[in-house]
Amino acid sequence: MPCKEYEQMENMQKMERSTWAQFTYHENAHLGWVGDQMAKELAKEARARATKIGKQMHWHREYCEECKRG
Repeated sequence: MPCKEYEQMENMQKMERSTWAQFTYHENAHLGWVGDQMAKELAKEARARATKIGKQMHWHREYCEECKRG
């Protein structure tokens, strides 16, 4: 079972993925409050943050004693 810190990172990554999806898929329309170029930039930034968090999660699971036991 993952520790609280890992769960927090996991929730942050899910939030970033959700943000990425919001600005990537047209069916999730960004409601016209941002232009296409801004939507692309926001999606790119969210994707980069999600990737960074994913790397932190991987490192964490390798070295956290509580997560290793789970």
